[in-house]
Amino acid sequence: MSRHRIVVIGGNNVDIHATSETQLVYGDSNPGHIHTGLGGVGRNIAENLARIGQDVSLVTVFGDDEFSLLAQAQAERVGMDTAHSIRVTNAPSCVYVCINEPDGVMSVAVNDMELCERITPEYLQTLLPVLNAADAVIVDANISEAAIDTLAQHVTAPLFADAVAAKKAGRLHRSLPRLRGLKCNQIEAELLTGLAIAHEHDMSAAANSLHQMGLEYVLITLGSRGAFASDGNAQVFERPFPQRVINSTGCGDAFTAAAVVAALDHRELRELLQLGLAAASMCGQSANAVSEHISQAALEEYLVPRAN
Repeated sequence: MSRHRIVVIGGNNVDIHATSETQLVYGDSNPGHIHTGLGGVGRNIAENLARIGQDVSLVTVFGDDEFSLLAQAQAERVGMDTAHSIRVTNAPSCVYVCINEPDGVMSVAVNDMELCERITPEYLQTLLPVLNAADAVIVDANISEAAIDTLAQHVTAPLFADAVAAKKAGRLHRSLPRLRGLKCNQIEAELLTGLAIAHEHDMSAAANSLHQMGLEYVLITLGSRGAFASDGNAQVFERPFPQRVINSTGCGDAFTAAAVVAALDHRELRELLQLGLAAASMCGQSANAVSEHISQAALEEYLVPRAN
């Protein structure tokens, strides 16, 4: 993987993961294990990029509580530049709470990302010289629709987006024609295209619909079923790498990071998809939202079994 200058704009939060010891019983208290760590789609993508050797600048919002201080310290430790992030006094961190089944797969989650509203169109316009000097800009849909529109209208660097969640994917609608690439899951792809996805050929139709809007790369993650990628010329589907999932939170963010770097490296589409799945697999084996073991060498090594 080559080294690229990438700016990531999006959420930063506290992750609280609760994993049940037995199949969840709704309406009742379930015994299990609770893990607290750093998260946020934008922050996770940026940390993954830093760990695989990229030159990363993170634009997010930090409060002034203990978790925000930890997030800033972690960013510095792994080599993320946060000079253009916003610091807010007398404000707690954003919070993401998820409830996992015993296999580590998320059952339901709730997020409070109100601080992301501080990333305004006006603030982003002040950063345009930095954004346009980058090799790529990645935005997550935690920021407002107006802020995303500002990026789409004024950023000249290749712009990639992560849809984040079904409730937020619609914020990307107006900007889709100006994106270089999009990572979304099946539900988000259905919402953005208006097409139902039940089979692989439906993914192809959804991708073609997005290509017609102007996107070059369409990446659809399917959880335990794998992922699909299309670049307007080729379309590929791959099943996930075998793994024991400890926690699925952050897997999509790892996928996005590796796939964007592969796109900037002009990797063949199947290899791009496999790198994304390798990153997601490594993430799923960690209790944290970003695997401490992910690296450029680890990703490349991960692909060897599939190359034979």
